[in-house]
Amino acid sequence: MNKHRLLLCLSFQFLITCFTLNIRANVFVNQVGYPNQARKYVFVSQPADSFSVFQLPGHNEVFKNVLHLFKNFDPATGLTLYRGDFSLFTQSGLFYIGVPGNGVSDPFQINDSVYFEVFSKSLKGLYFQRCGMDLLGPHAGNYYHPRCHILDAQFHSSTGYVGFHFSSGGWHDAGDYGKYVVNAGITLGTLLMAYEYFPGKFSYDDLNIPESGNGTPDILDEIHYELEWLLKMQNSDGGVFFKVTPEQFAPFVMPQNDNSVRWVYELSSTATANFAAVMAHAARVYQTFDPSFSQACLIAAESAWSYLTTHPDMVPPGGFTNPPGTNTGAYGDTNDKDERLWAAAELYITTGTPTYHNYYQNNYNQQGLFDAPMWWGNVKNLAHFTYLFGSQNGINTTIQTLLNFSLTNYCQGLANVRNENGFHVLLDPGEYVWGSNSVALNKAIMLIFCYEKTQNTEYLNIALDQLHYILGVDAHSLSFVTGVGTHSPVNPHHRPSASDFVNDPVPGLLAGGPNEYLQDPVLAANFDSTTPPALCYIDDQGSYASNEIAINWNAPLVFISGYFNSEQSTGLRRQNQNFLPEGIELYQNYPNPFNGKTTIPFSIPKTGIVKLYIFDITGKQIFFENLGLLSAGKSEISWTPKNRDGDSLASGIYYYYLEGQYRSPVRKLIYLK
Repeated sequence: MNKHRLLLCLSFQFLITCFTLNIRANVFVNQVGYPNQARKYVFVSQPADSFSVFQLPGHNEVFKNVLHLFKNFDPATGLTLYRGDFSLFTQSGLFYIGVPGNGVSDPFQINDSVYFEVFSKSLKGLYFQRCGMDLLGPHAGNYYHPRCHILDAQFHSSTGYVGFHFSSGGWHDAGDYGKYVVNAGITLGTLLMAYEYFPGKFSYDDLNIPESGNGTPDILDEIHYELEWLLKMQNSDGGVFFKVTPEQFAPFVMPQNDNSVRWVYELSSTATANFAAVMAHAARVYQTFDPSFSQACLIAAESAWSYLTTHPDMVPPGGFTNPPGTNTGAYGDTNDKDERLWAAAELYITTGTPTYHNYYQNNYNQQGLFDAPMWWGNVKNLAHFTYLFGSQNGINTTIQTLLNFSLTNYCQGLANVRNENGFHVLLDPGEYVWGSNSVALNKAIMLIFCYEKTQNTEYLNIALDQLHYILGVDAHSLSFVTGVGTHSPVNPHHRPSASDFVNDPVPGLLAGGPNEYLQDPVLAANFDSTTPPALCYIDDQGSYASNEIAINWNAPLVFISGYFNSEQSTGLRRQNQNFLPEGIELYQNYPNPFNGKTTIPFSIPKTGIVKLYIFDITGKQIFFENLGLLSAGKSEISWTPKNRDGDSLASGIYYYYLEGQYRSPVRKLIYLK
């Protein structure tokens, strides 16, 4: 059986096992699990002095450790929390934790592919949001339905145009059936970053969407579907229309049964700048896979920039607002400077054109550098990441240094927040806003980029803590992702899930999470200002402010779960990280694939003798070298593909690891003659 499918079967076995255990909500774990070498904590909300890890099946105790008081009355949850560390337990398998007097946790896995299910389901969740196409049984299973909204859409009178504007396709934005350019912008920007910077982690082409197996990574196929819709939203003058929605939200019916008249709304500078940024970014990413599509994206991006140049002020004045009679999403934003900055950065890195570079250099600090997570209302971080990691002749290295310093300083502040908050989540009281789960995940993305610059593994640990929070290490002992974990939302504010006559909701969709501002009637009826902010969540279809889903919330979940999914689809840089600094950190060889020789970088925590082992795909050792006594810190070795006798090796896949006082993870290299 395919290993990925086997893991999904094991996840199903989790659910069966749970019914035989006395689950208690005061023992909190990641309900999906942990990579073998990751830092692992259990949280307990009642006094206890120890905990034990038990293996399933058999319920054998395999690890035991002490519990310590971690947070006395956590202000976000109102809980007093005790914490236990089981990082030293690295055995693969299925486990649960028992705490005397507190019951047991939900079951969880330990293995290095533990987040594949989260990644694959969260990406597939975007497929289930597709508009204008048949979702067929082979790909959609029980969630199939005919194509919808094929008559998108009529020009709204606010546009100044009349008649029909062909705008079918794309993704439904959230729990409703609207389609919004602004929210598509940050969603696509996040997904394109994931692939561009970490292609080896996102190159799966077998996730069972219609395009699977076509030689293009499924994440790019899914992005492509939304990009095709975005291209339809551009006007002949380069400007981009804001959204396609009816005047009122559709009732809770299946999308093909939504007979609302749907409208294209007026041109917007925030929509146009988002569009320009995404299209310029896509032009880079798709150049290898589809040069003609890449060129079309670049032409569209530059046309959008031309519109922005001829319209230097906000369009419409003061930003988009719904016209009288319309009550769908407004995505109100009174400042388009961050979107314009993002567009300039992407166009510069894609083309090298001085005009775009000058705009970025003249405006990059107008709204500050890295001081908050990105969201649809402020995308300046996406501009800064593009410039910080970009490569072009003439790039301003002084600005890159300032960006790097700002990012590191911000992430060090996040480390302090993590140490002060219960469950290690990067949300203070006041930050439990509409979509708070995405706030934590977008902070995790920033930490990952900071790790890539600093190689400080503490930032990786804190980023992974945010995924633990999403998957069960939270006050609700809930995985906030539908169909993932033992306990997950069953009543999301999501029209297809409520209308399809399938018991379980569409899988792989991230609920917005706790909202202390109680911005819907269900929240207001169940909580008040005295409720700890992290508790202001309810699994109720009517709670659109805490239990709705949205594409821009799924995007960072795809990014984070894909990044930490240690089994890679191809061998590229820094995969299978060893998150614990006590061991050997073996990085991905480069170049990879290679022809001639390759460099293997690594880091050791203390001075010692290190040995290199290389095996072929049959498991036969074909190379060994004692690297001798090495000093603590970073080192590297060059390797020419020859065996122990000095004979040249055949092209193929080989595996390597290091051994010293500790043994490193195993990594894969690809030799092509």
